Amino acid sequence: MQVEAFGRTFTVPVMCPCMIEKRDQQEELDRKRDNQKRLESLRKHSLMDEAFFKTTFATAQIDKTQQNYYTIAKEYCDNWKEMKARNVGMTLIGSPGIGKTHIAFCIANELLNRCIPVIAISTINLINKVYESYGKFQEAGEVETIRTLQNADLLILDDLGAEHSGKTGKEKQIIYSVLDARLRNNKPLIITSNLTVDGLREKLRGSDGIERTFDRLIASSPIIEMNGTPRRVAIGDDKRKLLYGLANKK
Repeated sequence: MQVEAFGRTFTVPVMCPCMIEKRDQQEELDRKRDNQKRLESLRKHSLMDEAFFKTTFATAQIDKTQQNYYTIAKEYCDNWKEMKARNVGMTLIGSPGIGKTHIAFCIANELLNRCIPVIAISTINLINKVYESYGKFQEAGEVETIRTLQNADLLILDDLGAEHSGKTGKEKQIIYSVLDARLRNNKPLIITSNLTVDGLREKLRGSDGIERTFDRLIASSPIIEMNGTPRRVAIGDDKRKLLYGLANKK
């Protein structure tokens, strides 16, 4: 192709349609490769156990009592940009085995698959991770751990209240520091807990008796009380029926 400019004629190379198609295909491959590398890096630093990577909306076995909760969780992911911009999280509470962790990790995997930085960790593992860091970095290890949790787009803190209080109250201080870092920086936070509303309020009450952390938490991560039959109870009922069924065959 010839182009005239400044009184001169220049020959400009032009790609044929097949070359354009080949270029676009290569760019798409490069994009997918970059996304896969980023996803692998995010998964590596997500702090999730390997088993939880299989916890997805696609594989979730949902009964009628849980359908609404999964719908909320899926819509949360589909509207992530707004949720992040408005600092919206959730606090899932209910009986053990009701599916709180399962829903939380479905959210984690869904967002990770979209290359969104998510960290999911239980409070017990969080405290253990901080204590392990003391051996290498002393108190600086705690600061670095909290900074890592602060920087993720979404933090999922699983099983709040299961950790031991300890005589020194250090465990409670670690949890408070993590929550405070997220809340002060308007970063979304999802929490699961077997505690009741009153139990959670007591858990987060400051040494001065003021409930500021609880109030700030539920303002950004409103409480969703999950009801229904615990999964393990339902599985046990099915197996019991199977055993009684064996007797009825005779």
